[in-house]
Amino acid sequence: MSGALTIIRRGWSTTLQDRGRPGLAHFGVPTSGPVDRPLADLVNRVVGNPAGTTVFETAGGLVVRAEWPLVVAASPTGAPVSLQPGDELAIEPGERNVEYLAVRGGILAEQVLGSSSHDTLSGIGPDPVDDGARYEIGDDPRTPVHVDVAPLAEGPDRIRLWPGPRLDRFVDDAFDTMLAGRWRVTEFWSRVGVRLLGEAPARRRPVDGSNELPSEGLVLGAVQMPPSGEPVVMLPDHPTTGGYPVIAVVHVDDLGSFARRRPGGTVRFVAA
Repeated sequence: MSGALTIIRRGWSTTLQDRGRPGLAHFGVPTSGPVDRPLADLVNRVVGNPAGTTVFETAGGLVVRAEWPLVVAASPTGAPVSLQPGDELAIEPGERNVEYLAVRGGILAEQVLGSSSHDTLSGIGPDPVDDGARYEIGDDPRTPVHVDVAPLAEGPDRIRLWPGPRLDRFVDDAFDTMLAGRWRVTEFWSRVGVRLLGEAPARRRPVDGSNELPSEGLVLGAVQMPPSGEPVVMLPDHPTTGGYPVIAVVHVDDLGSFARRRPGGTVRFVAA
């Protein structure tokens, strides 16, 4: 252990996240991990941590207090900051849906199935961050602290998209319709998924309850099309099964673009 910090204010939707639990979907365990992996990797890189080191993910309002001398980096600034015992640092809500706080040495926390990520859907992993919680910090990695790394931009306007396994349930030009439209991010946003509004592709047959699919497996980035015609993009805490047809799949490296857009922001798709 090379330090500790205390949570003064937990903020909103604050959890611990690392690389998650890939490869366990056949046991019904979602991947979890950061919603915006490139941004989480950036703050780790700034303080000299390896990619995937445990960080705080928050929707804002998080306030921490250093109990030992610490070096930290928060995604709103992307710069390393030295904290002395008693110093506090706050991450206020910003332009992105989630922000990250990395501490040099990493946050030590209980591991479940090889990961310290909290899964908001199943509850697997360490408890959500709460007021008064104290976290110990791992050993100094003895790597350089980077001072020339800027925060990530909003992200590409066009998000890479593959045809999904149930594209045949839609009319012939359905995938082209997905690519041609501009899709608005709605307030239905969580670590489980994000709902989009736009011109939905037509089904080959109307949905009447008797011609829907049985529940089947989902992958990270799957785009399900419910009867409402409002596609839902599956994020890290998504369920492992679902009954709506998967019309497309978002490239996993582009999922962070949804985390960087508040409700009302728009995205467009491009064929992967």
